[in-house]
Amino acid sequence: MYKSACSFSLLFFCLCLPACYDSNSTYSSGLVESSFRNVTMDSCTVNITSVLIDSLETSGKGLALIGQYRHPLWGTVRASGYVAYERPAYDTEAEATVVLDSCMLSLSYSGNFVGDTTQVQQFNVYKLADKIILNDNGYLYNNSSFPYDAAPLGTCSFRPKPRSGEKLEIRLPDELGRNLLDRFHSRDEAVSADRFPDYFKGIVVMPDEAVSQSLLTFSVSDSSAIIVLYYHVSEEVKREKTLIFSPNTETQFNRIEHDRTGTLMDGYPLKQVEIPSRALDGRGVLFGGTGWYTRLEFPHLNNIMQHGEQVNIESALLKIYPEPGTYSDFNPLPDSIFLYIADENNVVTDAVTDYLGSEVQSGVLVRDYAFESNTYYYFDVTDFMQEELGTIGMYKHNLQLVFSSDDYTGTVRNLTFSDQSGRSPIVLQLTYKIYESY
Repeated sequence: MYKSACSFSLLFFCLCLPACYDSNSTYSSGLVESSFRNVTMDSCTVNITSVLIDSLETSGKGLALIGQYRHPLWGTVRASGYVAYERPAYDTEAEATVVLDSCMLSLSYSGNFVGDTTQVQQFNVYKLADKIILNDNGYLYNNSSFPYDAAPLGTCSFRPKPRSGEKLEIRLPDELGRNLLDRFHSRDEAVSADRFPDYFKGIVVMPDEAVSQSLLTFSVSDSSAIIVLYYHVSEEVKREKTLIFSPNTETQFNRIEHDRTGTLMDGYPLKQVEIPSRALDGRGVLFGGTGWYTRLEFPHLNNIMQHGEQVNIESALLKIYPEPGTYSDFNPLPDSIFLYIADENNVVTDAVTDYLGSEVQSGVLVRDYAFESNTYYYFDVTDFMQEELGTIGMYKHNLQLVFSSDDYTGTVRNLTFSDQSGRSPIVLQLTYKIYESY
């Protein structure tokens, strides 16, 4: 853990300075007079540490992440989609003469993206050299990979239209299409139900590193990420037909690489790393796909107990300000972020729920388009702070600021925000009641 050090005198001054008081409430019980006062403060210390999840499950999500995005602070994220295929049924008569017209990879946009979609993007398609096999636990991860042939099967340059509803179609070699069609037409044992996964192991679609400026998501289903053989039967009247290879949605996965060269994260390990905000110029980071989340700690919360005989927290509001310049139309702010409660070993014990205690509370985004510095997410953390007040040692908890599991495994949404030394510092606003007797 990394904790900010500050002197007791400065801390006590800061705790007392930004306070608002109501008029004293007094009453008599015969011999003892009592007084209550409410105090509001927004200078409670919040320690911020960015933590990298060891690995993220990306198989079986029904999404292919493909492309490249260069973040203004945190380096380049590159994603490749690995797809194996199911054996299709083939019913054209064996005595017929079949002619291939084209072999196409068809991808349907799912709508999510980051990066400049006005720029030309380039994808390269490679044939896998090994069969995709799930790990013993039934998953593949963002750091999984399988070998592929050096020469691409196909290349496609295009301008992305992620929310157009259109399909992206990539022409694959006629040689590949003819080979598959001929074997199915001749009922070759190599493409039988048992042997087809070993004969055609699948493809990987990768961004061209020199060209690609955006990272896109595509559906993986019976109608997307499919390979289609367009062919016809030679007769007096030509019969046009298709042979569709649907993706194996269970084994499809995405490899996501994060190149941190030249950034403040450069030099840190690629796994099992925690970076305090002071090492990131006073910042905390969340990043989907790569697995960054942020731990929030409140080391001096108990100091407010010194303000009176009894102190009770009435309300606690946490405000998190995205750093201007780290988001844009090409990298929009996340719709939702979440808080979870963790123990001293960073094991999640509970969620920060809504006021009914029934649903996980998501951060509410307050957007100011005129003044970016006034844009923030806020959480009501009253219940957590009430429970945390007075705890020490192994009984203390921290909060983990995270995305949803779908955002971590199916997007590269990201959020950069400031600690209390930054331009738009994080704020914990406490209102508490002090009881004193005379």
